[in-house]
Amino acid sequence: MAARRARRTPLTLAVLSLLNEQPRHPYEMQALIRDRHIADVVRMRGGSLYDAIARLTDLGLAEATGTSRAGARPERTVYAITDAGRAELRSLLREYLGTRAEEYPVFAAGLAHAGHLPRDEVQALLRTRADELEGRIEEVASNLAAALAAGIPKAVLLETDYAQALRRAELAWLRETLRAAEADELGWGQSFEGAKS
Repeated sequence: MAARRARRTPLTLAVLSLLNEQPRHPYEMQALIRDRHIADVVRMRGGSLYDAIARLTDLGLAEATGTSRAGARPERTVYAITDAGRAELRSLLREYLGTRAEEYPVFAAGLAHAGHLPRDEVQALLRTRADELEGRIEEVASNLAAALAAGIPKAVLLETDYAQALRRAELAWLRETLRAAEADELGWGQSFEGAKS
């Protein structure tokens, strides 16, 4: 079961999707993940892309098809999706698009226990979060506009558009919660025994 979960990740979906478009080498995939803002919705660390490609190759979902070289750059291994990889891609897409999954974000976990901090501190933390979120919304809006102006189809950017809608909704919630906290409408001192107001 753990092996199945390890292969059915958002990064697996991203790699299979990119390879379904055409064979690619990992460096090109990294550039596309950045340019298409896929990294906004897929967690990537260090060599995780290379690990994912190796795992997909071991599972027969992708295969090395040769090497390519551009100018004086080193040779790069090119990978292609297999028929089994296409079937896995379609299966993942059906699961991800059609099945609502419970997610457990750390922010919601923090909110569940926020009453254990002084109200003023929580307000300061939420203001900082709102300010950072507002900056990120502006940055992504600019990047999205540039991508669309460059001719990238909106269908390729749906995950970024969706993430942006979630950011805007969170910012609206943060602003309303801060307003309610400032108006002392949250019953802060009554929320948690021993909580400081």
